[in-house]
Amino acid sequence: MTAPTPLPASVPPGHPVPRRRTGLRRLVRRLSTTVVIGVLLAAGGLTTDAAPAAAAATPAPTATAVDPQLVAASLGGGVVSPGDSLAISLGLTAGSVPLPATQATVAIGTEPLSTRAEVGNWLTSPRSERAPTIVGTASLDPAAAGERASAIVRVLASDPVLTDRAPGVYPVLASVTVAGRTLQSASVFVVPTGAAADVAVIVPITAPPTGRGLLSAEALASLTAEDGALTAALTGIQGTDAIIAIDPAILAAIRVLGTTAPATARNWLARFEALPNDRFALQFGDADPSAQVAAGIVPPLVPTSLAAYIDPAGFSGNVPKPTPTPTGAATPSGSDTDDESGLPTLNELLDVGATTDIWWPDAVTADVVAAVGTGGALTLTDTTAIATSSPAARARAGNAGLLVADADVSAALSVAAASPDALDRAAALAEASALEALPLTGTTTIVALDRDPTRNAVALRAAIDGAQTVPGAQPLGLSSLIGSAPSEVSITDESLATARVEAVPALLDGEQRIESFASVIADPLLLTGVERAEILQLLSLGWAGQDAAWEEALDAHAAATEATLSSVAILPPSPIQLVAADAEIPVGIKNDLPYPVTVTLHAHSDDLRLEVTESIEVEIGPQQSTRASLPVKARVGSGSVEVDLSLTSPTGVRIGDDQSLEVNVRADWETIGLVILSVLAAAFLALGAVRTVRRIRRRPEEEGAESDDAQASTDADSAGPRERS
Repeated sequence: MTAPTPLPASVPPGHPVPRRRTGLRRLVRRLSTTVVIGVLLAAGGLTTDAAPAAAAATPAPTATAVDPQLVAASLGGGVVSPGDSLAISLGLTAGSVPLPATQATVAIGTEPLSTRAEVGNWLTSPRSERAPTIVGTASLDPAAAGERASAIVRVLASDPVLTDRAPGVYPVLASVTVAGRTLQSASVFVVPTGAAADVAVIVPITAPPTGRGLLSAEALASLTAEDGALTAALTGIQGTDAIIAIDPAILAAIRVLGTTAPATARNWLARFEALPNDRFALQFGDADPSAQVAAGIVPPLVPTSLAAYIDPAGFSGNVPKPTPTPTGAATPSGSDTDDESGLPTLNELLDVGATTDIWWPDAVTADVVAAVGTGGALTLTDTTAIATSSPAARARAGNAGLLVADADVSAALSVAAASPDALDRAAALAEASALEALPLTGTTTIVALDRDPTRNAVALRAAIDGAQTVPGAQPLGLSSLIGSAPSEVSITDESLATARVEAVPALLDGEQRIESFASVIADPLLLTGVERAEILQLLSLGWAGQDAAWEEALDAHAAATEATLSSVAILPPSPIQLVAADAEIPVGIKNDLPYPVTVTLHAHSDDLRLEVTESIEVEIGPQQSTRASLPVKARVGSGSVEVDLSLTSPTGVRIGDDQSLEVNVRADWETIGLVILSVLAAAFLALGAVRTVRRIRRRPEEEGAESDDAQASTDADSAGPRERS
């Protein structure tokens, strides 16, 4: 039989299958097609126009047009000291349309910009009349769509436009005409006074936000790789006088793994600990203190334990081997001294090498400052939160100490630190120099860079150095900054992140439930410590601008909390047939936790037909299920009895959902069975006795009959010979 022809892949099921043409029919069709094409081509190429016409019938989507852009930036941080030349870098980026070669013009102003407002207005809306002096031109090469043509215009120090120029901030304007339109870009340059000024640069080191309590080994390996974000942050800071604000959760994530941590992470930690830079700790996970205070949490939350994350295998080579729990996780002490396990304590895991508590909230109010600024702690904020004009960098609001960063300079340098493009970075650095030359906070300026876990090392280093580009600027250490005399200021209440504030009660409610539930294990901190760490990570400022991802993380955490709370529970029981007066009923109990648990099983029944033991203690191994034996005793009567089952922890906390067990009591069956068996046994015994007696009574009669027969036979034998004679 010939095998069936397979269905062509292009034919959907249920559709007719086209017949396969024979070689002759296929040849005829090809010849016919060739003839038709030849005729049409001879008639004027009708078929050649058909395809374009069909394509034109369905217009392609129109791409959004992109306009060309011109960027101008004063190089060298925009600082032109006496005897220095002025260099203006230009970049013309083509949009959707290629650009031909063109000529750019650079002009500068003779009148300085005297206020920060004037600097801001100039950079956003330049006016040609403020820069009337043309100081140079540059030829820009043609640029393909999306590409940039660059040039530099230099003004020599000997040029009259620079000589004898008074200190101040001066406008720069670059212009170019392309496609009949004029493009302009503004910049500034600074002629410094040379006056001494102290500058403290604070650089936060944070990781991308996570819903985990600590970063995983895989995340650490990626972040501390040669091209990782944490490596870039450390490289950018190394060799500078920057003050480091570090998330202690990063250090703890590496330390809990010990020698099992990725090699790159261990090297990163060693580099960090060797840095001589001043430093302070952010809140764990870079959580937002202001959201917690606004939600009524005073003081803000702190980690309670990281014991569940410690890998004892990472410490087996250099510390005494601890006695492991059934999960392999040992519990460290939270004190400053090590415990007998030889594992790191909580304080050791979180140590950043700082001696002063500094809170850095997202936004501040008078209540937030008062709540966190106790016991010598300081609050880091910026000039936008201070109602007092020209506040000092070291300030005080009531009894609360403050560090006040220059908001404008910090913003400009944060843009520079986040700019991978050199020209954009140069423009931001020139703006920062101009703003710094017009100080708001007296002779001391604090620059606090934005949190950004994605910046590269080159941009970060340029931003740190840019803060001290102005001649006379001197780096200021944290101890000197804190030790300076504070000035009194008043706080302007800022808008807090409403969504973050509203999330706090739900998170704390889950934590309270976990805290109660955790009494089922010997060390409740193994559960509560994880919950607290995850809450702090979910309140991280790193979630800003990632609302959808944050909501997803919150939902995942809520689901994980419910899973933990339901991890120890009574398994749904099946009906039990009870036919004995005394028995033990099996009750299944599960434990999905990675730790052994101890619970008390409670049973209750109001039915007099069944007596139930009220409670028994049950121990269950990690990630196991067990069957507890519940003693019961049936009384007179039969029928269905409901037994209510529940679990409590050793502290009396109700665990899991209650269950109801149906017991069908048939206790009288045993009595009836025993009676029947007894009667039968007695009957068999009686029957056996009767048979035995009858057999004994028959035995003498049978023996007598046998004797008579034997005597008769003897007499006959004796008489026989006499009769014959």
